[in-house]
Amino acid sequence: MNIVNRFLNLLCLSGFEHARDHWRSQRETAVILFILTFWFLYQLLFVLNSLDFIEVQTWATDPLNALIIVLTSLYMIYHAELGVQVIIEDYVSEKRSQLNLLYILRFFRICVVVTTLISMFFLVYEN
Repeated sequence: MNIVNRFLNLLCLSGFEHARDHWRSQRETAVILFILTFWFLYQLLFVLNSLDFIEVQTWATDPLNALIIVLTSLYMIYHAELGVQVIIEDYVSEKRSQLNLLYILRFFRICVVVTTLISMFFLVYEN
C-alpha cells in the first residue's frame, strides 16, 4: 500500500503530507533524483555523440529513455513542490493564506505534470 501512496503523491493525486512523511518524501526524492541525474549525465557524455536535434529526438523516443525522462521530470516537479511547500509553511503565518498558496502550488504542479506527460506522449508517438 505504501508504494501506491508514493505513486499517487508523484502524480498529484493525494493530499498534503504531514511533517514526518514530508521529510521522508523530500529525502527519498533527493536520492532518486541523484541517481537519475547520474543516468542523464552518463547519457549526455557517453551515449549521445552530438547534440543534434534528430539524434536527441531518436534517443528520447526510445521507450526506456522516455520512461526515465518522464520519471525524472515527475520526481523533479514533486521535489520542487516539497521544497516550496516548506518555504510557504515557514514564512506564511496566516493558516488560510498558507492553505490557499499550497493549493495554488498544487494546481501549478498538476499543470506542469500534465504538460510533461502530454509532451512525452507526442514525442514518442509522433515517430
